[in-house]
Amino acid sequence: MSAEFITDQARWQQIIEQLPGFCGKAYYQYYYHRVCELNGEGRPAAIYFKQGQTAIFYPFLLRPVPAILGGNGFFDMQSAYGYGGPAVFGSSEEAIQAFGKAHADWAEKEGIVAEFVRFSPFLDQSLLTPFFKPELNRKTVSIELSGDFASMLCRASGPRQRNYRKAARAGLRYVAMPDIDKIVRIYREAMQRIGADSYYHFSDRYFSALNELPPDSRFYAGILDTDGRLIAGGIFLQDETAAHYHLGASTQEARDLQPDTFMLFEAARHIAASGRKILHLGGGLSLAEDDGLYRFKSGFSKKRHDFYIARKIHRPQKYQEFSAKWQALTGREPQILLHYHEGLEHANI
Repeated sequence: MSAEFITDQARWQQIIEQLPGFCGKAYYQYYYHRVCELNGEGRPAAIYFKQGQTAIFYPFLLRPVPAILGGNGFFDMQSAYGYGGPAVFGSSEEAIQAFGKAHADWAEKEGIVAEFVRFSPFLDQSLLTPFFKPELNRKTVSIELSGDFASMLCRASGPRQRNYRKAARAGLRYVAMPDIDKIVRIYREAMQRIGADSYYHFSDRYFSALNELPPDSRFYAGILDTDGRLIAGGIFLQDETAAHYHLGASTQEARDLQPDTFMLFEAARHIAASGRKILHLGGGLSLAEDDGLYRFKSGFSKKRHDFYIARKIHRPQKYQEFSAKWQALTGREPQILLHYHEGLEHANI
């Protein structure tokens, strides 16, 4: 048995290249975690566990508890935004038990206070249940890219097919964008328009880092109207077998032309031509059946996946101590597990 703690980029990439290809591997890359680090979410780190024929690769972001709360020497960890968690290959119950113990021992040694996990909806997490107690967070949607484009379109709902044909009649065009600068402007305007939580606006450094991702790991899609104006754009990640809709938006004035629907169908056409088998659209904002974003995405396909999260407190006494200090300083009530970072962006300065 071996359990290796990794922060070195070269070692990380050496391991990830040895792992089999799997849907969602894009979210396990070092460079994607580096993007999240530049958004202020913590330092890229990973645990690589091996026992017999079982290998487990678990990447995450490691963040110090703010010094103003007395957090010197203590950390928390969370999966990067998107879909991650432990990727298990060749699993056995005995090896999973050993991984759970190794992980707990490492967390104790490193001063881990709490852990938030976003699990990949494409990997079997059932053997991890004793250690993480996963909670169903929402459903996600994917488009299977089998058959020709007409077949793909026929598998969508009637409203989505009509949306696509309306956009095509309006003369909308799909283009590959060289960078994300114009897409970011549209995206941020949309986030302001809908009153999205500040987290979803993302930082300039985050978008700059996305712009610098390796070309084979992403593509940027744009939709132009008949005057050549960009009216919608999307940022997609990709791995060997699949592509993943990461962020996107359209302009308010063009919404009646259905550019978002047109973009996702045309992106699916583009991805299918590359030989990839799945376009993962993600989910809505909740588990509610009437969630607007989920309802929109569910019209593209009947293929569903369960997205689980897990919350784990390793040091309950310290967690309560930090939370109480945070509440006293901010006058706020906790809404999420790792709430004690919020509103304390300059706490370590």
